[in-house]
Amino acid sequence: MTIREPDPAAPFVSVLLIPHHAVDPAAPETVDLSPPGTVDLGSPDTVDLSVPETVDLSVPDTEPIGPQPALVEGVDCKRGHFNDPALRFCQQCGIAMHQLTLVTRRGPRPPLGVLLLDDGMTFRLDTDYVLGRAPDSDDEVAAGRARPLRITGDAPGVSRRHLRVVLAGWRVHILDLGSANGTDVRPPETSSPHWLGAGTAIPIEPGTRVLFGSRWLRYESHRNR
Repeated sequence: MTIREPDPAAPFVSVLLIPHHAVDPAAPETVDLSPPGTVDLGSPDTVDLSVPETVDLSVPDTEPIGPQPALVEGVDCKRGHFNDPALRFCQQCGIAMHQLTLVTRRGPRPPLGVLLLDDGMTFRLDTDYVLGRAPDSDDEVAAGRARPLRITGDAPGVSRRHLRVVLAGWRVHILDLGSANGTDVRPPETSSPHWLGAGTAIPIEPGTRVLFGSRWLRYESHRNR
């Protein structure tokens, strides 16, 4: 069999080997390589490729989450710890305060202790709390000025919004929020309880037990007077 060599003088013609596809030898075949669903952006002359696309990865400014520490008048111990001016000893290092010439300044209030619930849970006292079966419905919680402390499980006598633990200055107060069964406050080393009716608030000392419905909490702190 004789193999015919291509004529170098003849023009090159491409043939698309697809069945039932007619090819016009006079018109060169073009193939669209763009993926389906793409948009034709026109000729490259209309697109500025000199400026690279940039993505803004900066973190947007956001509001702090949760209540912020209140500013109160206090004094510094010899080691620089911020304290209640009424304390005789520093609440952090225990150094005596009465030997210092105390000059008050305004600063963020440190935690005033913890709330200990009857189920063993503890909550740091660095802001107000609202206790009840549905404390999220309270206006102070919705405004971000208090944290909700939901009482779950067996809790007969506990209202949806039963009481609020209020931090005012360097003192802790208990406020009954109009509960159906009231709130019983029992100071440390005393057998005479203080009954709180609707809307009543009183200051409490460390060691005080607060009974609401069938549940109770205790205010604990290392603060010494």
